Amino acid sequence: MWLARWARAGAAVLGLAAAVVPAAVTTPAVAASGVFSYEVTRRADPYHDIPGTEITFDALAGERSVLWTRNVSLSPVPGSTLQAGDNIGNTLAIRCRHADGVALPAGVEAGAYWASNLVPPGERAVTPSVRWAFQAPATGAYTCVLSVTSYSSIISGGRTERMQVAAGAELARVAYPNTARWTLPAGDRVVGRGETATTLGYTIAPTGPQHSVAVIQDAAISTCPVNSSICAGGSTAYDGTTLESWIEAQPQTPTGETCGPVIKSAVGVWPLSTAKHHLTVTNTLRLNRTEWGACTEARVTLKLKHLSGNPFNIHSGHASGGIVATHGVAHTY
Repeated sequence: MWLARWARAGAAVLGLAAAVVPAAVTTPAVAASGVFSYEVTRRADPYHDIPGTEITFDALAGERSVLWTRNVSLSPVPGSTLQAGDNIGNTLAIRCRHADGVALPAGVEAGAYWASNLVPPGERAVTPSVRWAFQAPATGAYTCVLSVTSYSSIISGGRTERMQVAAGAELARVAYPNTARWTLPAGDRVVGRGETATTLGYTIAPTGPQHSVAVIQDAAISTCPVNSSICAGGSTAYDGTTLESWIEAQPQTPTGETCGPVIKSAVGVWPLSTAKHHLTVTNTLRLNRTEWGACTEARVTLKLKHLSGNPFNIHSGHASGGIVATHGVAHTY
């Protein structure tokens, strides 16, 4: 199992971060869709479960499963007449429930989402990526599925539009022997010009024979245009925001003494126009525990650096239905 500590504003919480599984499942279970079309609504509801992407499995109480999407592409249906300014918001989520269809208990994290606008005519499709870890609240059978919703203010006065999921959209699942997850607690943060946010701090302490560790830190981001209802500080002088993101890991002892230099992931550069509005920035760092020297832990953080344009907002907490925004996952393999 993992021992992990989460800290925010200098306060550390010590807790059990993963459950012992009876046997590691290292070959992904995969469910794939055919072509699936659905109606665009004026608001971001309801979700539509994508047929063929359901995965049903048994899990012990506390057992964690790493879930991720593959080959997902959302686009207007053939023949669509979307024009410049007809932006379509899109949210893809992994959602989990009891296998009999009953929702998970209130307060239980039930999924994660990716969100961004489609901006026609130059953009013909968006390609979401969601990575998350499910934790069984009790021993039983569970079903996880890919769900989608698309929305736009252009849906008014009888106008209708449809989007479609291309064939081959997949949800994959693996139960790794050591898995941890963490979520940015509620309390959005605005990152201004020239600033770098350090967020999603978490301490991982893997055990067992595996030396390789994968760390995932994904953040839901919105640009802050002038008169935004989400965040302040925008100016008409800028069209959106450009930011960088990367993960840093500092090997350390249980008492906080460091071992060697900080280990960094590749840096992602994310242009986010006012029309695009929001996106999920995805980051992955692969670690080798043999490089940690005498250290048995690593403190991981996500860095989000403002490069140019308007400020940006980091979304936090959970959306309706227990669907998480900015979050992290780590597992050995």
